[in-house]
Amino acid sequence: MRVPREWLEAYVDLGDVSTETLAERLATVGLPVEAVEPVGDDTVLDVEVTANRPDCLCIIGIAREAALLFGRALRLPEGLESAPRVRAARPASRAASKPARSGRGRSAASPASARRAGGTDVHRRVSVTVRDPEGCPRFTATVLDAVRVGPSPAWMQRRLEAAGVRAINNVVDVTNYVMLEMGQPMHAFDLARVGGRRLIVRRARPGETLVTLDGVARTVDEESLVVADDTHAVSLAGIIGGQDTEIGPDTTAVLLEAAYWHPPGIGRTSRRFGVRTEASSRFERGADPEGPVAAQRRAGLLLAEVAAARPAPGLIDVYPRPRLRPTIRLRPSRADAVLGIAIPRGEMVRALRALGCDVRPGAAALTVRPPTYRPDLTREEDLIEEVIRVHGYDRVPLTMPRGVTTPGRVSAPVAEERRVRGALLRAGLTEVMTLTLAAAGSPAADGDGAPDGAAAVRLVNPLTAEHAALRQSLLPGLLRVLATNASRRQHDVHVFELGHVWQAAKGGGRPEERRAAGIAVMGRWRWGWNVPADGVLADAYHLRAVLDALLDDLDITGAAVAADSSASSLLNGTPWWHPGRVAALMLAGRPVGRFGELHPELVDRERLPDRPCLAELDLESLLAAARPSRAYTGLPRYPDVERDLAVVLPETLPASEIERLIRETAGPLLEAVELFDVYTGSPVPPGHRNLAYRLRFRAADRTLTAPEAEEIMARIRTALQSQTGGQLRA
Repeated sequence: MRVPREWLEAYVDLGDVSTETLAERLATVGLPVEAVEPVGDDTVLDVEVTANRPDCLCIIGIAREAALLFGRALRLPEGLESAPRVRAARPASRAASKPARSGRGRSAASPASARRAGGTDVHRRVSVTVRDPEGCPRFTATVLDAVRVGPSPAWMQRRLEAAGVRAINNVVDVTNYVMLEMGQPMHAFDLARVGGRRLIVRRARPGETLVTLDGVARTVDEESLVVADDTHAVSLAGIIGGQDTEIGPDTTAVLLEAAYWHPPGIGRTSRRFGVRTEASSRFERGADPEGPVAAQRRAGLLLAEVAAARPAPGLIDVYPRPRLRPTIRLRPSRADAVLGIAIPRGEMVRALRALGCDVRPGAAALTVRPPTYRPDLTREEDLIEEVIRVHGYDRVPLTMPRGVTTPGRVSAPVAEERRVRGALLRAGLTEVMTLTLAAAGSPAADGDGAPDGAAAVRLVNPLTAEHAALRQSLLPGLLRVLATNASRRQHDVHVFELGHVWQAAKGGGRPEERRAAGIAVMGRWRWGWNVPADGVLADAYHLRAVLDALLDDLDITGAAVAADSSASSLLNGTPWWHPGRVAALMLAGRPVGRFGELHPELVDRERLPDRPCLAELDLESLLAAARPSRAYTGLPRYPDVERDLAVVLPETLPASEIERLIRETAGPLLEAVELFDVYTGSPVPPGHRNLAYRLRFRAADRTLTAPEAEEIMARIRTALQSQTGGQLRA
């Protein structure tokens, strides 16, 4: 908001206040001055006005703040000396709430007074119909005759141009002057060019066009509010007028409009058409519902002065449901408790009255009715903020914090996720984040991680069709990460993501939200001191090693890997997993995750190199089984005994089953089992493989003897031969 100082001082005496002091004091009440610019013999302050202060988008609003800051009197211009009466929060009268016939409003002057003033009453010359009272709660109109269109006087042009508005002619300049002066935008129509001498506030018709004052032909839609005459739209309501009724040199009669428009509607229309004007910027923040009548009175006086206009008697005022300001109870004790300091009651009353509030002191509280130009004052806390704003934040004394302090701590879910994140980072992975929203029915919304029959959680108000549902799996997002990197020739990608997935509840209840972990590896693996310099191609075994490291970090025991024959989910018709190269991570007999190699068709379709592998884990289940802290024991006091075991088995028999059988047969003296070699080829029969295990035995209370170890090994060999049909090798 550009505020010329010369114009500001027309309403408040600031002759002894420097511009620097004025800028500093305005900043203390929430009106920072962004720049101070000399313009001719004047100085212009560029004041930043926040969205909650539409009352300060005018010179009088800034003058009111300055008068309060420096204890000066506010001088209102002619026509605005008596402020509009503040309406109390009481039921509207029957006459006020009932719309006028044929959409016409109530006149500000009776027909008798119109005859005494001379001229024809405005109601007999024009009519106004408001078909959308929600979009246009109040609409006023009047007529001015004998208008002489020409240049504005020098003082008006100087003030307008200093405020950043180009002078056009005296009629248009008066509407802009009133807007900048009191914050009420207006629009002037050439009455002779208004079809039927009638204004209709309505929604635009399908395909209706309007050539606006900027020369652009715009096609308005049914969501847009327009002001029209008998035949077509003549103005985009609250934003910009049309060329058809533009004031020109031949204009002699002016139809002057001032209205109050629904703020959200103006904001949506302005953004939809990409048109932001001085009028729309004020209406979308919330203008004064009582402003139109005062603006008509002020504009009539100015037009009579600068354009020799003769206002017609009366005023059309369509206001079927008057906006009533609430009555707010302000307790000084509550203000003192919120602010931490005691402000005298008299100072509270003085500050609120200076801001335009109607204040009635009571025994325990003040009864306050805010002015209609302050829509931001709706509750007790708002008034307390106004009191301290005027009193001065700098006058609040500095105090040390008081009260009982408690040390902050990390919540359990955050600590758990940090533990998982640390384990995956140590395994050589990089964390990524993907979108939680996906298209409804897409793989991200109905992905492989979704349980059978689970539906996606759809949004009620999605911003776009591509973000209409919550994801059910992390895998599609990780697949996009791999594809994006591959398209940029980055083939070595080892990433993970910790995120949330959602499932729609059966019966329409609250959706189920669960934590999940996703892992994706692609390209060459260079992590590890014993890996060659050029790395090795990452495969499902590397992914298995990462999972083992995670389980070890979480101190989870009893996990097993089992073949997964149910992994048949499709991604746009293509299977997710390579048949025979996908497995389920089992815990307590139920699956808690899945990992494996992507299907070759999916790899080809996404143009991925090598053989990418992915995994998705149910973090809720894993963390429930994790031990909060690892229990450490001292170094063993007695030596161990190691034995090797080689057995030939069918390839279809999982190695995890062999390890389970060994542990169950060996008993408590078995300390560790390590598979150190897998061999296929001659002399091993086709369809078989040789598995070589290293077993370590130890007793905690004595030195284990060789005969004892041999006895355990004999039991293991017998069990393997009898239960698996395996052939032992020397």
